[in-house]
Amino acid sequence: MTGSRIKTHVNGGILEITFDHPPAHAFDQQASRDLDAALTRLNEDPDLRVGIVTATGDRIFSAGWDLKAVAAGDSGEDFGPHGFMGLNRHDMLKPLICAINGLAVGGGFEFALFCQIVLAAPHVEFALPELARGFIPEAGGLWRAHRKLPSNVASDLLLTGRRMGVDEAQRLGFVNQVVPRDELMAEARKTAQAIISGAPLAVAALLEATRVTEVMSDQTAFETILAGLPARDRMRASDDFNEGPRAFAEKRAPRWKGN
Repeated sequence: MTGSRIKTHVNGGILEITFDHPPAHAFDQQASRDLDAALTRLNEDPDLRVGIVTATGDRIFSAGWDLKAVAAGDSGEDFGPHGFMGLNRHDMLKPLICAINGLAVGGGFEFALFCQIVLAAPHVEFALPELARGFIPEAGGLWRAHRKLPSNVASDLLLTGRRMGVDEAQRLGFVNQVVPRDELMAEARKTAQAIISGAPLAVAALLEATRVTEVMSDQTAFETILAGLPARDRMRASDDFNEGPRAFAEKRAPRWKGN
């Protein structure tokens, strides 16, 4: 995307998405639309299996909404079909790994909460300071923080705007791994390759089922799964559904076709 704050690079089956608007990697309307377009590309291209999202530099992953642009008159909210930073989308069937290189504030933290796997450098901190700016983190942070962190910790972060260090975030289970900054992308690619070794339709079915059932009771979740879900139904009707058991019985690596 020439001239965009969002850079993309295809690395095998991985789409690497990089925020590139230093120093804060803040998002105006166009940057939000460009990020959403990159996520749509990942979701719809059958050759792409996993997304890695990171930023240039070492200081800030993203400060979220570009308040300087808002103060200068860019007060519109044409953020794209899936809202600010693509965070109001419920169709992703490809996993996202967030490789956080610096401070993740506001929308930057909200985007990390949106991802399935979070890797972070040792100096990373997270914060949701929206109340001090006169609004609330309504691009998903408000409820995703409560889902991915203990409720009292989420309330503390949301109400006080304090920064949460990476050690606390890992201890609470939000950050999967703390990785030296210069090894961050290598570790993210290693994780992506581990995901790619799985059957693509099964990965899609897992993300779909997780999203649909995450706030259901066990009984309702079972009923919903057994009643049928589009990605799960495609998985069960596919050649890959039989390839896994065949490969296991024949003591060989599976040969996934994605159909």
